[in-house]
Amino acid sequence: MGFVGMGALVGDETPRRVSAPRGMTRRELLRALGIGAPGIVLLNGCAPEPSPEHPLPVHDQPDPAPFLDGVMAGDPQPDGTIIWTRVAAAADAEPVGVIWSVATDPEFATIVAGGTEVATAERGHTVKVRVTDLASDRWYWYRFEALGVASRTGRLRTAPALDAQPDRLRFAFGSCQQLNDSWFVAHRAATEEPNLDFFLHLGDFVYADDRASQTLGDYRNLYRRWRREPLLRDFNAKLPMVAMWDDGEFYNGVDRFGPPARLTAASRAWFESMPVAEIGGRAWRTMSWGALADLPVIDVRSQRDPAIAEADRTKAPGSDAYLESRSQLGAEQALWLRERLLSSAARWRIVGSGVPVNPWRLVNLEFLRLFQSDLPPNAGLYASADGWDDYVAERTGLLRSLAAEGVHDTVFATAHTHIAMASDLRVDPDAGGPIVGHDLVAPSMTADPDVVSAYLGDLPRDAARSLLRIAEGWVLNQNPGMRHLNLEDQGYVVMDVTPDEIVAEYRMIDTFDPNAEAYTAARFRIVPGGTRMEVLRPTHARGSFR
Repeated sequence: MGFVGMGALVGDETPRRVSAPRGMTRRELLRALGIGAPGIVLLNGCAPEPSPEHPLPVHDQPDPAPFLDGVMAGDPQPDGTIIWTRVAAAADAEPVGVIWSVATDPEFATIVAGGTEVATAERGHTVKVRVTDLASDRWYWYRFEALGVASRTGRLRTAPALDAQPDRLRFAFGSCQQLNDSWFVAHRAATEEPNLDFFLHLGDFVYADDRASQTLGDYRNLYRRWRREPLLRDFNAKLPMVAMWDDGEFYNGVDRFGPPARLTAASRAWFESMPVAEIGGRAWRTMSWGALADLPVIDVRSQRDPAIAEADRTKAPGSDAYLESRSQLGAEQALWLRERLLSSAARWRIVGSGVPVNPWRLVNLEFLRLFQSDLPPNAGLYASADGWDDYVAERTGLLRSLAAEGVHDTVFATAHTHIAMASDLRVDPDAGGPIVGHDLVAPSMTADPDVVSAYLGDLPRDAARSLLRIAEGWVLNQNPGMRHLNLEDQGYVVMDVTPDEIVAEYRMIDTFDPNAEAYTAARFRIVPGGTRMEVLRPTHARGSFR
């Protein structure tokens, strides 16, 4: 049994503590490629607690008490959505009555739904409402009232009807928002993107301390600390969210064998704190955008076998990554995902995954097959990125099923590595064969310092960037399906979906400049039918391309 929320028992009856590997950082990757600077510690997929000296923007305007955590909406459905807030009551043990309203206009002249809820200490004084009976495919406004005070106004979106034929879906995705010395300007930029329907957040919404985050109170406080960020609260109010957890919400490298009480506390805090449906404590779920796209969002943490830290996939224990018995999704979720993708009648299948699907090999060792005939497939040294490379048989089985059924229009929207990548996916990445899907990996939104200064600060900036391009080119050459790699920049990805194509833009921004503007560093076009994605080089292209 995997994690479940709301206080239920998690893990095996006799759980064992497994030390899961830390996902490869930029620092570790650059060192592996021979160019990393010694003595520099950077944030990775799940990192230590931030400094208490984290700066706040000068334009900080707190939300009105008691709604200090702001508001959120998420999981759009054709008839409604979920709206969320938290009441910061003066007496934490006291229940507080909350009025909620949904209107067709921001002035609330026409209220179309409303009701009352009670914020209780049992749920950390959070309020989560499943709003129904709304019209499909339109925007609304919502707010809460408690103790004589109204919250800020948020926006919500309903999805098109299941049988509708929408001509467009436009959304952004990303993850990894650490409190460090950068600003949440990527979040501000995302709210300024034109015509976004929602934001797909793939985890690391918070970063739990590997030692200090243990109890339900600890985890609840993480979300409250993060929501001190005014730009994050603005982002939460303006853009509906489809959210999934990753290891940051639990602790670094988390899997289902962790301490049951801790996993229960972390998952419960996440369900309390995010506008997501609660279906038996299960985080994986799906939504549809009419006949245009199915969007399953998968849980790559709570059902998984422990990841493999060893980079050498030519011998044990690294070659254990190829074992048929190993699973990242668990049997139930893996079957659900396969059936969902194979049975979908939508034009596109877009899967939200917290970790990359694409192979990420640092050194190709296939030439050793001349001397060692029993090598596993796609032999090499791999980046230990805590992703699908650690569950090769499961990935291969899924892609093979798609290929066998002629399903070629699956796009994976992924994150976690803090590194931007884009790849075409084949059943066997070394043998060629049909392209069955594509993997678009978003960089971090705030979780890194200035990479050039941190790693290569002794070099002139142009020389440092040239060295990064050499490293990127090397990795591209080791992975035939990889089309793009950017080791340097932060931001998010905007995906514009129509019946005829998907255009994905990597939107990057200087998170150390509170006034920075986002720019397009990479652009790709995907057309139906299983062809290679087309590279559309923007004016300000960054990173390396194949």
